[in-house]
Amino acid sequence: MTMDILAVDVGAGTQDIFLYQDEVPLEGSAKAVLPSQTVVVAGRIDQARLQGKDIFLRGPTMGGGASTSAIKRHLDSGLKVYATPSAAATVNDDLSRVASMGVMIREPASPGAVEITTGDIDLPALQTAFGLFGVNLPKDIAVAVQDHGFSPGRSNRQVRFEYLASKIMAGGRLESFGSVSPPGVMTRMNAVKGYLQDLGFRPFLMDTGPAALLGATLDPRFKSPGLVINFGNGHTIAAIVDDKRMIALFEHHTSDLTPAKLSFFLDKLCKGTLTNSEIFDDGGHGAYIEEAEKVRSVLVTGPRRESFIASGVLKDFGQVVAAAPGGDMMITGCLGLIEAWGRA
Repeated sequence: MTMDILAVDVGAGTQDIFLYQDEVPLEGSAKAVLPSQTVVVAGRIDQARLQGKDIFLRGPTMGGGASTSAIKRHLDSGLKVYATPSAAATVNDDLSRVASMGVMIREPASPGAVEITTGDIDLPALQTAFGLFGVNLPKDIAVAVQDHGFSPGRSNRQVRFEYLASKIMAGGRLESFGSVSPPGVMTRMNAVKGYLQDLGFRPFLMDTGPAALLGATLDPRFKSPGLVINFGNGHTIAAIVDDKRMIALFEHHTSDLTPAKLSFFLDKLCKGTLTNSEIFDDGGHGAYIEEAEKVRSVLVTGPRRESFIASGVLKDFGQVVAAAPGGDMMITGCLGLIEAWGRA
């Protein structure tokens, strides 16, 4: 039986797309790097603002970032924002806080409001793009998103990191972060799941961090145990991986990491002395260490990796390898998704 699957790794800046087909070599597979949906939605909101028009947001909960910033710009300009509850949850899980910003959570919107569809995946757009080249999308679609979880009244950094740590406590297998049935608290994953199921597809969901780490370990230069780091546009996740098991990790915001700070945190991670509060109190998500091992390899991936490689601080931990499974760094997360899907 052949295995065909579309993998979509949704980031803060880009969505990286890879169509895996058994009979097609990796180097000849269809793939694309496109603006992420939060960037696309933000552009549509900004366009309506420049036209002086109110907007109505309708669709699944999605990642915030650029889209949330655009909503705030729209409100600040004196224009109205209407939204369905699911779309409004993109801004904050606590809808009373969203309403206090000025977003009117109701439908229908006032006449003349520009309707903008939310959601981390725009499947009709992908079907059209691939269809122009005579390529049909498979029924199996694996998607990675960074999910902070449902966290009204709490820091979403805490809720997210508790989820990551619980997976390590349960064994830490990187593929275990992927599932056809994500925990109910992971609202962003479940929004993508519901969207794809409603369209008749079979979804598989995973968090972007573990997907990138698993993909990086597919690079033949990875030696276990290894230090694996994904420098994303929004977040950086660093982990010690031993035989596909994540045994220690921390996650922070990439923009808050200087080379010196990164070196300090990595040193303590590898020594097993880094605490959760050190990362959280610095504005990051957290740290958790099940075991500490002397690493035999250092693999880095992600669109922000070059500046940290150039700083030279990573050389203190071993020879640095810029992971590129399948010969392309931008599909690292996609290949991690496919690997997890194949083991599920």
